[in-house]
Amino acid sequence: MSAQFSLKATFGMIPKTSVLEEKENKLKHEFEEFTAYSESEELARYKELEAFITSKEFEDIKKEINSKKYPGSEPFEKEKKYKELKKSKRIKTYYQVKDSKELKDYESFKDSDKLTNYQELDLFFTSLEFEDFKKSLIQQKEEKTKEIKEKQANYKNLKSKYKWFFALKDSKQLADFNNFKDSKELEDFESRKEYIDSINFDALRAELESKKKEKQDELNQITSRFNELKGIKKSVKKGEEFEEKSEFDNLQRTINSKEHQKAIKELKLENLDEFKKLKEFQKLEKSSKIKNYFKFGESEKYKNFLNLDGSEDINSFIELETEINSAEFNAQVSEVKNIKFENTEEYKKQRDYKSLKKSSEIKQYFKFKDSEKLAIYTELNDSQEISDFEDLEAYINSEEFKEEKKYLLVKDKFKLSEEFKQAEEFKGLKNSDKIKWYLKLEKHNDFAKLHEWELSFEDDFDGTKLDADKWMSGYYWGKNLLNDDYVQVNEKQFYKESNLEFSNSNLKIVTKQEKVQGKVWDPSMGFYNKEFDYSSGLINTGQYFRQQYGLFKAKIKVSHSYPIHHAFWLLGEKITPEIDVFKYGKKSPSKLEVANYWNGDGKNKKSLGGLNFAKDYFIYSLEWTPKKLIWKINDVVLYEQTEGLPSESMYMVLSSGISQEGSPMVPATMEVDWVRAYKKSE
Repeated sequence: MSAQFSLKATFGMIPKTSVLEEKENKLKHEFEEFTAYSESEELARYKELEAFITSKEFEDIKKEINSKKYPGSEPFEKEKKYKELKKSKRIKTYYQVKDSKELKDYESFKDSDKLTNYQELDLFFTSLEFEDFKKSLIQQKEEKTKEIKEKQANYKNLKSKYKWFFALKDSKQLADFNNFKDSKELEDFESRKEYIDSINFDALRAELESKKKEKQDELNQITSRFNELKGIKKSVKKGEEFEEKSEFDNLQRTINSKEHQKAIKELKLENLDEFKKLKEFQKLEKSSKIKNYFKFGESEKYKNFLNLDGSEDINSFIELETEINSAEFNAQVSEVKNIKFENTEEYKKQRDYKSLKKSSEIKQYFKFKDSEKLAIYTELNDSQEISDFEDLEAYINSEEFKEEKKYLLVKDKFKLSEEFKQAEEFKGLKNSDKIKWYLKLEKHNDFAKLHEWELSFEDDFDGTKLDADKWMSGYYWGKNLLNDDYVQVNEKQFYKESNLEFSNSNLKIVTKQEKVQGKVWDPSMGFYNKEFDYSSGLINTGQYFRQQYGLFKAKIKVSHSYPIHHAFWLLGEKITPEIDVFKYGKKSPSKLEVANYWNGDGKNKKSLGGLNFAKDYFIYSLEWTPKKLIWKINDVVLYEQTEGLPSESMYMVLSSGISQEGSPMVPATMEVDWVRAYKKSE
């Protein structure tokens, strides 16, 4: 395979990367256009028309259209029916009456007040209601006369019954009682009574005796102490100090003031305010005004008066009295006397009715109303028969009928049909470039290539820094175990994230000459720090993306600067399995290497040449199936392998570095336009 690739490269048979991408983009664009057009209204219309035009239904419609004739058609039958109806005597009579002066006069008079008045009067004066009305007048007079007399008799009886009530209501005695009831004098009396009733005079006496005893006891104690101190004073020798002198002087002053004796004398019942107010109340209680007030207020007569005053009985009597003495009641009496037929509106209306009955307009109206021609007109007016005739007449005189008749008399009617237009529209669509393009692609296309693989990972590096949701810089185990970067013991450079540059949707891994401190892993010594003369970059998807089987691709351009190498590779959980999609770093710019490492010692490496891989971008890809590994450059197979196939998910790594001694030209770069991974579509 590698020899064939070299041969193709020698003869310029390796497709250019730009051509490959343009071809893929063109196919994608064509598929998008095809998909979009497959859902278009134009294509849907074409398929709809195709299904119809090529159907038996279309042929049947065409035959049916061309088979239509005017004789026997619906328009023909309608025209025939119209001519028959137009000759009918009933129809002629209807239209003679419809526009006649006689009908207009009839219709005009039918809604007139004069006819309405006559009909109402006729209805009344020829009815039993009129006879009942005359009888009711007599009955009404009798009933109202009886009602008036009953009210007058009832009033006379009630007036006698309540004479004493109104006499008392207007009396001076009741006026004096009511005036005194609201007086300040009665208010004071009741206030004093309430106060006196609230006092417990027995308790006051007991309290007074208790206070007198307390004062006497207090005076006895003062006197006793004073006599005691007086004896002590006498026993004090001359020249000695009398210690209780201050107390003795105070007690002597109290006794000499006779305050307690005065207080005891003042503690008498008659000196209390309550007792004084009691005396005043007792005097007021004996006054003639108070006595008369309570005597009248507690009398049976006054109690009866109060029960009636404002009662329904008294109010009814007053209402009755007001009614009996009112002008309205007197007018009612006069009105009852004048209840006679000659005094009614009905009597006047009867005279009008007799006059109207003799009127020429009334006579002419009823003559036409009972005529046969009006009966025919009334029967046909707004009838289905007239409606059908007028619909026929309107139809026969319409442009629709004229056009339809004209159409049915045409020999090749199909050319005038909507179906013919659809056939012409289908013919136009069928010959359109867009339909032809679609139908051609529908039969033969390469769209299956687009659906063979399903995209599972993609990065176009269109940001300004590494996408932290897809990549991590440095070795996977360095970040996960040490949270730090390290390199293998054979590597001459140290990896730094700052060596990753982003511009124009492109990742550039730059190898530089600079002093760098970093960790080294030596299986025999472990980790130790070392100073490096070079720095470079490495990124991997170990934290975020791993996949077993599929297609792994990257568009990459490398610079040649031996012993710097550039690589796109896959790695499992441990040192192996490892698959190098490509590794570029030989002395010749036209050499690169692919490899597969498995089970610690298992490996298969292949070198190939034929192209200067540093001249341009190339698409490096690996197709990994359960049975085979296939390496390609720009879709040309360069190597296949069936031995040592990985059986676990692997992650992608992009790196540049130095593993051989030498003096490379720096800076050296690996430029990555994009990286993609695919799964086989199900």
